[in-house]
Amino acid sequence: MPTGTIRLNEGWTLNSGQRFDEPPHESLPATPLVQHRKKGAKIMNQDYVPTKRSDRYIWFKNLSGNVVAEAVKFGGVAGDATAVKNAVDGVVTKMDDTNTAQDAVDSARTLETNAETAALALVRAKVASWKKLSGWAASGSAQVLEVVGSSSTLDPSSYHTSLKASLVPGGVKLTFTKKGVEGVVIYSRIAGTVNWLKVGSCNHSPFTDHTPLAHAGVPEQREYMARGMVKDAEIGQDSDAVTVTFAG
Repeated sequence: MPTGTIRLNEGWTLNSGQRFDEPPHESLPATPLVQHRKKGAKIMNQDYVPTKRSDRYIWFKNLSGNVVAEAVKFGGVAGDATAVKNAVDGVVTKMDDTNTAQDAVDSARTLETNAETAALALVRAKVASWKKLSGWAASGSAQVLEVVGSSSTLDPSSYHTSLKASLVPGGVKLTFTKKGVEGVVIYSRIAGTVNWLKVGSCNHSPFTDHTPLAHAGVPEQREYMARGMVKDAEIGQDSDAVTVTFAG
């Protein structure tokens, strides 16, 4: 038999049938746990389609390999399951094509960079030796060959860079020219909106924006622009905006 004195702050209520001047005749009734939702909080339903492209690729492959057999278990129409399989197989094929093309581009760019590095090393060495020849200055060859260095003064108020955007797996690659600054700051916004959102800064081109879609599976048209950066301070004018449709 329970001992002690009944207290309201222990969970007893006025209609529990107990007296407050004596120990309770039975145990305290179980009280269901009540969960309170924070005022203003929104309950979000998580989409089952993965946000990252690499995860979606695996998800599509799994769906393709299992949907027909699973449809038999839950009584689905065989034609519907086959249609889903064919659709996701088409997506997987396109993703494979994109990956192959991207690998080819990356390989070609590496070969290009290596060839350019070797060629420039040779050019600089030969030009340096030619400039020591007695006939070089009077020949005018420096101007013809365009091997005369140029100098320019950076104007922080009028400076602006140029920007190019292209799609890469899981992101948007932004190529820029520094034109005398230390780096650039990249901004983005959804086409048709007003405010720019800073997505990062970079000292060497290119910069890749991996910001996920605002709504998973829903392609969005993005605009990008850049400003110059010197000693972590933004300078100059906004670059011309570039537009790209990102699908994740």
